[in-house]
Amino acid sequence: MADKRVTIYDVAKTAGVAPSTVSRAFSRPGRVSAATHATVMAAAKELGYRTAAPAAQERGQRHHRLGIEVPDLTNPYFAELVSGMQEAAHEQEFLLMLLDTVEDEARERTSLESAVNVVDGIVLAGTRLSDATLNHLTKRIPVVVLNRRVAGLDSVTPDYEHGMGQAMAHLAENGSRTVTYVAGPVNSWSDGERWRAARVAARQHGIQVQRHGPFAPTTAGGEQAFEELRDSLPHAVICYNDLVAFGFLISALRAGIRVPGQLSVMGHDDIQLSRLVGGGLTTVVSPKRAQGRAAVERLVRRIENPSAHRTPVEGSLPVRLVPRGTTGPREAGA
Repeated sequence: MADKRVTIYDVAKTAGVAPSTVSRAFSRPGRVSAATHATVMAAAKELGYRTAAPAAQERGQRHHRLGIEVPDLTNPYFAELVSGMQEAAHEQEFLLMLLDTVEDEARERTSLESAVNVVDGIVLAGTRLSDATLNHLTKRIPVVVLNRRVAGLDSVTPDYEHGMGQAMAHLAENGSRTVTYVAGPVNSWSDGERWRAARVAARQHGIQVQRHGPFAPTTAGGEQAFEELRDSLPHAVICYNDLVAFGFLISALRAGIRVPGQLSVMGHDDIQLSRLVGGGLTTVVSPKRAQGRAAVERLVRRIENPSAHRTPVEGSLPVRLVPRGTTGPREAGA
């Protein structure tokens, strides 16, 4: 059946849904369930149905703006990431439109839906949306994903496995034999990757590791984690990010725990504050500015020459452990 003969009514009949549901599945996928979206897409594919390209794209017009989604701009990690994006966007003569979704999935859906018609491409720096939703989004507009891999999408991620390997080796050298990974948001891809890498590295170094969480990726989340673990503290904790680590660290010090003599505390990201508190927070350094630059440069290449990149490009950037004052040898008898 030719495309011009197929309508949303045909797709609706095949999928067993209302025509309005078909329209929402294509224009606002966040407004339908994942199962319904999959059913509609399968029916459309079977019938050979295709939506019309946006008029601006048909005319070859561009906005020279990029949408940048971040889950929490108050987190210094994302501020530095966006700074790298800003540098690259300025060099490429694009403006940035910032979408701060405040860790709210509904707000993220609404923000992306509003932005998709006024930008040329989108960088997702911490999306919590499903793979199906993201794959539909990339059919409408070029997308690059940070800190996550999604089949069919361009992505840039830190090398979590190498970073966690260095972290466990450092703790083992200093006598830690029990480690708790203090987890971040439940739907965070990077959290799952860090936990997977932690288990592999722990086995290699003879360390007993367990996961505790999820917790909000904030200092308050770290304080809550300490309160839940204070009666059975491990030798060391590796936290989802530096903010969680700071909350955990401050709570431990207030409770009279000697750091690192009784407890080693480690974070992730190396925000600027990590170097300034006491002897400094031991952390896994992510190349934030470089990652931001790489994402924008890749997105612009996709926008300007889409036919040159038929398959998604996945990149992994190196990370490194920076030991500071919150980890070290355990006290005798601790």
